Amino acid sequence: MGDKAQDIGRVLRQARKSRGFTQADVAPHIGVSRATVAQIETGRRLLKADDLRRLAAFYGCSPSELLAPDPDDRDVDGVTELFRIHPGLAEDQGPDSFAHVCAMARALTELEAKLEIDSIAHPRPAYAVERADTQWQAARQGYRVAEDERRRLALGEGPIRFVDELLMTLGVRAAKAALPTGIVSISIAHPDHGHLVVVDKNLSLDHRRFRYAHGLAHFLFGTEGPWCACSSGAAPDFTEVRADAFASSLLIPQHGLRRYVETLGKETLGRGAPAVLSVFSEGDGRDTTGEGRRVDGRRRKGRDPLTLSDVIRAAYYYGTSPSVAAHRFRNLALLTDRELDRLEAMLKSETHRPIDSVLALPSELHAMDPLCSRLATLAATALHRGSIDVPRFNELADFAGVGVTDRERLLASTATQTQHEHERESSRQTTEAIASSEKKRHEQ
Repeated sequence: MGDKAQDIGRVLRQARKSRGFTQADVAPHIGVSRATVAQIETGRRLLKADDLRRLAAFYGCSPSELLAPDPDDRDVDGVTELFRIHPGLAEDQGPDSFAHVCAMARALTELEAKLEIDSIAHPRPAYAVERADTQWQAARQGYRVAEDERRRLALGEGPIRFVDELLMTLGVRAAKAALPTGIVSISIAHPDHGHLVVVDKNLSLDHRRFRYAHGLAHFLFGTEGPWCACSSGAAPDFTEVRADAFASSLLIPQHGLRRYVETLGKETLGRGAPAVLSVFSEGDGRDTTGEGRRVDGRRRKGRDPLTLSDVIRAAYYYGTSPSVAAHRFRNLALLTDRELDRLEAMLKSETHRPIDSVLALPSELHAMDPLCSRLATLAATALHRGSIDVPRFNELADFAGVGVTDRERLLASTATQTQHEHERESSRQTTEAIASSEKKRHEQ
């Protein structure tokens, strides 16, 4: 395997021993046998990128700390390590590439510093949670923090229409790019790039929204290193389980979902409980024993099971995939395991396809890229303030995809009233100077 694999294995062995773990302790966390861990640590077997990320999460460190140092590395753009582990990210340099998004993020960081935006922006919280020992604990942490964030942001119990724009208001850049096969999203926390979540542009709209919320979770919990690449099909570790739980709960709040189901004519009270309720009354307050009444609800209206249409309508109301909505229904005891299995089988078939066009999210409303929009707006503002010159403005406008014919309108829309008055006064003085020159010429 070479000296490089042996160097990495030596670092991994030191990291394990320094934390008091055995090879048998480590093996389950990357889904291999103890013998395979031994081969990795001796350099006879390469460590996969997903396994490296899981090991870093298990050890509580950055993936870079588990890699042997490379003397040829020059950390120019803050993502050298990411490109080294995932070389496919550097293959495409076009306008839809990951490298292009990173360049825009760096340019945005530069503009925000020039405009001193950080000095007035609200800080983003970091939730300190205990280390999860089971997937159940990790999921509960994700659900709990999502409810806290909804309350903190005053989101109520309704849907979040533009998740990427919400992230931008929290200081997290959200963008989409063409990512290599197998990678669905990448989260980066670096001084040059800021906090950046990039999702695969080929994902469906509802899946992209979920991945944006998933990426936000990595920053809120603060347990990741400088970057995190999330892969499809990989065995989920506790960090990924927690982020998935956060995303589903942030997008579909439990109390709002119950109310929405009731608007569909389906009752939620007692769906997961017995069909007969017990109601206790204190009476007039003088009787210390009180009185209990049994209320039979076996024939109540709205007790019919949820249908595929109900799940799809709720999914599109909250902007998620039907599968995410179905599992939220199950967690709230609005679906039984048997009903969930039946609905998932229908979702995998073509049963729901005909009504997608009627109920689906209007993708054209979500076509705007908030990273491009913010970069273009701040570039125009910086030009008005004299923080950048015209050539630099044109470079940033090219970055953001603003055409030459649209730049004048962009500058006009970002000019303040004072700037408009200054421009009018300058135009008036120019007109008067021209008139005065013409008058003198005629007099001569």
